[in-house]
Amino acid sequence: MVIENRGGAAGTIAAAITARAAADGYTLLLSSIATHATAPVVYKNITYDPSKDFSHIGLIATAPAILSVNSALPIHSVADLVAYAKDKPGELNFGSSGNGSGPQLWGEMFMAASGARLTHVPYKGSGPAVVDLLAGRIQMMFDAAAAQMSGIQTGQLRPLAVMSAERSIFLPDVPTMAEAGYPQVTGNLWYGLSAPAKLPSSVVARLEGALQKIAAMPDFQEALQQVGLLSTPMSARSYSQFILDENDKYRKVARTANITVD
Repeated sequence: MVIENRGGAAGTIAAAITARAAADGYTLLLSSIATHATAPVVYKNITYDPSKDFSHIGLIATAPAILSVNSALPIHSVADLVAYAKDKPGELNFGSSGNGSGPQLWGEMFMAASGARLTHVPYKGSGPAVVDLLAGRIQMMFDAAAAQMSGIQTGQLRPLAVMSAERSIFLPDVPTMAEAGYPQVTGNLWYGLSAPAKLPSSVVARLEGALQKIAAMPDFQEALQQVGLLSTPMSARSYSQFILDENDKYRKVARTANITVD
């Protein structure tokens, strides 16, 4: 296997290349929430359809989004955050990995559900956003555990809630958004395997079987956990439907908040 990194535009460059490749099973894409859920609903000039232009093989891994604040703030719960934000509308800044990214849409989702008014500050990636969060130049973030864990472990960041349906094994003492009173605020980073459309069913089945086998390996699961991910295998059929559902979810958020990216 040869890994070809085609970065840029939230992974949509690599996705577009895969969509145009021969459907022979030799070109595969590490599809993600960015390439197949958020970018397709916010980018104006996307050149592929996340469902029609791909044969989806299966989900590989997920990581729950976490809402954290700088620990210098007098905020110790989601209820505290909402009260603070309503008392000082627009004063709290939340950072994201970029305009139209999952972290921005999670923030918009939270604002719509809670009535809190926050100010979005986009960065070029999660790394610079976390640096400013630790320094107090922004006050909060919605992002994956891996991006925030070092700050949480040192006490510089305070996790308020995870956005997954259940508590995270990485932060078992942190409540879910549902437990905090906002069950409609959900989000995960996720990664899967996809190929060009019209891949023969026999090839899809072979790749799906291999993916399921790998997902069950303890050393693979351990390697994922070391980078803040959980092995969450999903069949080709289920993954295809999952992508449709994620598109619908984030399209509604983007339209409500009027988010588009040129």
